[in-house]
Formats: sequence, structure tokens, C-alpha cells
Amino acid sequence: MDISAVVINKLLTEKNLDVWSKLKLAFLDPAYSSVYSLITRYYDKYSTIPSFDDLDAIAREGLAQKTLATLRLIDETDVTAEVALDALIDQYTQNQTIILLDKFIDKLPVYDSTEIKENLASIVLTLDEKTLTTEGVYTMSDIMVFIRPDELAKNRVHLGLNNTFDSVLGGVARQELILIGGKRGSGKSITCSNIMINQYEAGNASIYFTIEMEAHETLQRNMSILANVNHQNLKNNTLTDSELLQVVKSRAGMYEDSDKLVMAFIKDRDQYKFEETLVRECALKDQNQMVIIDDRALTLSSIDLHLGKMKSRFGDKFTVAVIDYLNQIVVEGASQFDWQPQVIISKKLKEFARKYDIVMVSPYQIDASGETRFAKGILDAADIALLMEANAKEDAAMSFETTKIRGAKEMRFTSGMDWDSLRISPVSIEKPAVKEDKPKKIKRAGTKVDEPASDLPWDT
Repeated sequence: MDISAVVINKLLTEKNLDVWSKLKLAFLDPAYSSVYSLITRYYDKYSTIPSFDDLDAIAREGLAQKTLATLRLIDETDVTAEVALDALIDQYTQNQTIILLDKFIDKLPVYDSTEIKENLASIVLTLDEKTLTTEGVYTMSDIMVFIRPDELAKNRVHLGLNNTFDSVLGGVARQELILIGGKRGSGKSITCSNIMINQYEAGNASIYFTIEMEAHETLQRNMSILANVNHQNLKNNTLTDSELLQVVKSRAGMYEDSDKLVMAFIKDRDQYKFEETLVRECALKDQNQMVIIDDRALTLSSIDLHLGKMKSRFGDKFTVAVIDYLNQIVVEGASQFDWQPQVIISKKLKEFARKYDIVMVSPYQIDASGETRFAKGILDAADIALLMEANAKEDAAMSFETTKIRGAKEMRFTSGMDWDSLRISPVSIEKPAVKEDKPKKIKRAGTKVDEPASDLPWDT
């Protein structure tokens, strides 16, 4: 059966706008490209699907008219236009898979285990791009204006950075891309860790892609926030007795049936034995988990692969994915410091948010003037863009300002900040007064101006 012919025949007979919105020229046999062009021209002019008679009237003598005559002769089948289109997309996907797998198999002998999985993920991503048909045509009876509160709540995610921000928006909508801009060392990664902890405490699952920091560093930072202990003490293994107990209890809270191990720790005060026994004998809780991906050569296909695993495992409990950070994602064959790859990355992160029905969060770098480094276009795909300011350490405050927000007014808000535990309080406070700038150091020839070594503004 010529599936391309059946699809076009059904399209012109049923005039199905939803099918037309999903039909791509690449799906069709090349023999029908002239008819596809005629339909496109007619639709662009009249905003409706033509009939066979409509196309006959505009078709010139030659191939297009002969093709139309052939399409008219197709016997009526019981399948609908939607079913025929699905079959056509399946056929196209099969053919593309064979082409991509042939190229993959040719290079398979030189790939190691990681490269094999990475390239297979890349094939899936390529197929998604080629067969993407997310467009939908809706009549007024297909969309509800009034959404019940319980349904609305399912589609909202509270980031927990600020109560006022969450309250005004009613939570961030799933499928949104949130970009957080900040200067080097302003606390972008700290903000991301707070978002992850807030999802964990709300009973949700999230994933954190770390590119510059090791997974162990990210977990330690998360634990200091979760347990409300001094981060430097945890990092340097100098926790007080009370802080150590807080960390032990928070760590045990991630596992089922772990209370007995906490009691054992209280008796022998051996945190190493406690944690080794915990991970060996207890199971992680099913729902609220924090998954950390440590990948210094993070690619879009790798992100897609891990997001797919998370969605399959946690379903709707998977709410947030953090990419730390956007400017470091690798695009094959391109420099990560060029503006064009940065824009592509931003658009793909937005696509992932919609594909997996989650909130995507990613920091990005800004320059001294507050402008986006490398590519201003990365904000085009963002639903919300936040600029952050750490203020002075003694002010204990983190300020945010929306530079872009869809469907809401611009906002400025300041949250309390505990720089010992790295916890951002969701309670709004007044923004600290701007202090006089310190005299700028004059950079002389041959001298180097130090930049923050980490994302902790006052790390020593």
C-alpha cells in the first residue's frame, strides 16, 4: 500500500487540520512533493485545506495534475486520516532508523561503552527532531477556559526560593524553562541546590546535572542545606556533635527503615559505619529522590537520555531538572563560547521541558553590565529569566529580578540567606541598601585580576 497516497487522499477528503499541522514533506514519498506544495500554497492563501477540485483549478499542466488524478482513484479505506498519518510517520521513522544505525554500526568497533550509549542516545534525539509533531489544532470545544484548582495544582511547581514569587505565579508551570543569570561567584549553583532541596522536601524527585563541580561536592552542598549545618564544617569534616547528628538524621531520611541505624550512631558516634551500613542495607525511598549526573562533557543527547529515565521511573513526581550550567553544555563540532550553539541549547532545553512535562532550570553567566555573556538570544526560549544578586555577606540576603516573564508582571524580590548552611529562606525581606562601591583596582600591564574560584562568593 502506498501510505503517502492514502494520507494525502484522506487529507483532501476529510480536510483534517490537525493532520495537516503534523504532516511534513519529509514524511512523504518524493513523488508527491508537487501536490504537497500545492496544498501549502492554497492553505497559506485561504487558511483552509483544499479539495481535489480546488487543487485541479490551480494545478498547471504536467506532473501535479497527473498525480492528483492518480490520488483520486485510490479506493476508499476504513482508516481515518489520523491512523494513516501515524502509519506514515512509523514508516519514515523505520527508514531513518536504518540509515542512522548503519552509520553507527560502521563506527561501533572504535567506540567504548560510554560512547556507544552516548551515540545511541543521539540517534533517539535525532529521530525525535525529525518526527516531532507536537503541533495541535483545537476547536473551541477542545479547550477548557476554567480549570479546576486540583488540576491546576498538578501543573504547577513551587520553586521555594521566595513565597511572594510562588504566590503571585501560583507556582511555576510545568513545561517552562527558567534561566537564572548571575556573575561569576554570585551563587548560581547555590540557588540551584536550594531548588532541588525544596523539591525533595515537597516529596518530589529532581535531577541535577553538574558540569564543573563533582557529584560529591554537589551532594555535600545539598546536605548542608537540608540538614541546616555549616557547609564549611561539613566540607572540612569539622562538624560539631549536634551538626553531625543533624546530617545523620537527614541522610537517614532518604532511606526506608533507617531509624535503627540512627539509634546505633547515637551509641557509637561512628558516622562512617553508619553511612556504609545505610547504603548497603537500606533502600532509597521510592518518590522524593535527588539524582545527580556528573558529566564534564555534557551533551544534549545525554540530557535527553537521563530525563527519559527519570520520567519513566518517577512519572509526575519528577518535577524539576537543573542544568548547572547552560554555557558549559557541549554541542558536537561547535565551540561552547559561540553564540549560535548557545541559542540552540536554550531552545532544546525548552523542548525537553515540554517533552517531559517538567520545569527546566539552568543558570547562565552575565557580564559586568548585567548582559548575557556569549549570546543574548539564549533568553528567547526562556519563560522566566531571573537576574540574581548576592548582596554583601553581612546583609544575609539574596535578591532576584525578573528580566523576562511570560504571562505575569515583572517582579523584584529578596529572600533571606544563611551563608553558613547555604539555605535561601522563602520569606521575603527588604532589599539591603546599596553601599558605596569600593575603589576599583587598576589593572596594570602584566598583572592578573583574580576571579572567584567557586560559586561561593566568600569561600575561603
